[in-house]
Amino acid sequence: MPNRSPSDWQTYKRLIGYVRGRGWLFVVAIVAYCLASLGEVFFAQILGSVVDTFKEPTAAAEPVSESRFWIPDLFLQFHWPLPLLFSLMIGVAAVVRALGTVFGEFLLSRVSFHVVHSIRCELHARLLVLPSSYFDASKQGEISNRLTDTTSKLRDTVTDVQRILLQDGAKLVLMLGFMMVINAYLTGLFLVLAPIVAVIVRVASKRFRQISTNIQSSMGDVTHVGQETVNFFKSIRAYGGLPHQDRTFRLASERNRKQHLKLIATKAVSAQFIQLLAAFAIAALVGILFLEQVSGGMSAKHLITFVGLAGALASPIKRLSDVNARIQMGLAAATEIFEQVDRDAEVDTGRVVLGDVDGKIEYRNVMFRYSTGTGNALDGVTLNIEAGQTFALVGSTGSGKTTLIEMLLRFYEPNSGEILLDGQPIRDFTKESLRRQIALVSQEVFLFNDSLRANIAFGDLRESPEDRILDAIDRSRVSQFVERLPDGLDTVVGDRGSNLSQGERQRVLIARAILKDAPILILDEATSALDAQSETLIQAALEEVMQGRTTLVVAHRLSTVQRADVIAVLEQGQIVEQGTHSELLVANGRYATLRESQFGAER
Repeated sequence: MPNRSPSDWQTYKRLIGYVRGRGWLFVVAIVAYCLASLGEVFFAQILGSVVDTFKEPTAAAEPVSESRFWIPDLFLQFHWPLPLLFSLMIGVAAVVRALGTVFGEFLLSRVSFHVVHSIRCELHARLLVLPSSYFDASKQGEISNRLTDTTSKLRDTVTDVQRILLQDGAKLVLMLGFMMVINAYLTGLFLVLAPIVAVIVRVASKRFRQISTNIQSSMGDVTHVGQETVNFFKSIRAYGGLPHQDRTFRLASERNRKQHLKLIATKAVSAQFIQLLAAFAIAALVGILFLEQVSGGMSAKHLITFVGLAGALASPIKRLSDVNARIQMGLAAATEIFEQVDRDAEVDTGRVVLGDVDGKIEYRNVMFRYSTGTGNALDGVTLNIEAGQTFALVGSTGSGKTTLIEMLLRFYEPNSGEILLDGQPIRDFTKESLRRQIALVSQEVFLFNDSLRANIAFGDLRESPEDRILDAIDRSRVSQFVERLPDGLDTVVGDRGSNLSQGERQRVLIARAILKDAPILILDEATSALDAQSETLIQAALEEVMQGRTTLVVAHRLSTVQRADVIAVLEQGQIVEQGTHSELLVANGRYATLRESQFGAER
């Protein structure tokens, strides 16, 4: 039985709550398992009746209370040949047990797979709306592990645990019930062990819970390191990081191995101790039966049936003694999943649905600090970006350029200050309507394992007319490599776009931005991954797309921002310079130093 502390019991009730809508399957499964258990009891009674047929008939009448529960009597009343009757009874018992078990397992599996599917979908749906800060503070491997391994463990709790509790629990109850009918005194002696078993289960439960939680954590580490190896294998090899990465993975896997061993050891000790107690109790019952004063009032068939049922108790007790470990593992998994499901979604205080915009953007004394950081990422930033203007942000790595862009998309909210669009604070707009007005080409080139067409016409763009899709493909220069793909636009680009070159992937993102045709365009290192030839091809397309819309360009390579209307230089989250390319060169400040450093490096 599960540890009934309030938190555990509430978690378990919540887990079982996902069965709603399929409760009738659950009820039918219970009935099926009870029938299968009744088949087991029927077998023991058949054995008793077989023995009873070989003894001398007595004049003593069968107690009515016992005859009501003696299933073989329903067949023996037909007075058919005994070999035929007993063969028929054995066949019926076997069929009932088989059908009950098959139906019970099948129906319970349908319920459990539905529960796992529902929880996994709910978990994924929550991931889609969690704030950016959650992903900043979480390991990618742990998040992925919850969607796969952790949710799979719930099936043990919902299916295997319920199957054991229902199937073997029903056997235990029915067998003990029939034993009680035959001899209540002896059965009562057996039940004296119940409090001792309960104490063992309670002590073991705490140990199981802690180990199960550690297993979840260690499995997340294994998944995380494995993903790093897959995602960054080129860097690992280029920098000779094979020994270090191998050692890191081995340590994570070793921790997981040790936790599993601790779980197995605890499970084995507690289960075997319970089974030893049961075995000693059964041995004591059999021994006591040889005492004349105990067994004298029992008929031969009842004596044999009682011994048979007592011996058959070992099997359900063994499986029930193992169920506590499964329950605790499932509860640990459910607790971790529900903790993520219960996290607050991304807060959207906006009430105004944004329609057509001009594209004038203002940052007014914006300050921001990441929840995981120690200093301000942005420190009193004030900017005015006119509608239709091309505004460039430059600076060293970590100066706050990308943070500034992400705050316009409301991935993060300012700690103080405000950002305005067309003179109105963006916090007043719903995030969905605000983001529809912005097209983003990020420095992180992530493509989905889908067709090229689906990656360009993504999300809200899926219903775009074919002519618009083809126009975006042509203007982004994607058309130059589509023809060589085996299935053209229907070619699957592979995981993270692995079937395309880095420059081709970048052009796909640009095609997506062109198709969106938003009044505000953000180019966050949009050409950083391109070679000189690809950059030349795309730069003309970008300049065409930038016409008539507000464009924010984030760049390390200063050669890409020379034509910007305004260039702002960020350092340590502050604007240190602002002006045109020529003005900043004449000022001979930070921008001139950065440019000299870059061109000096190129020479």
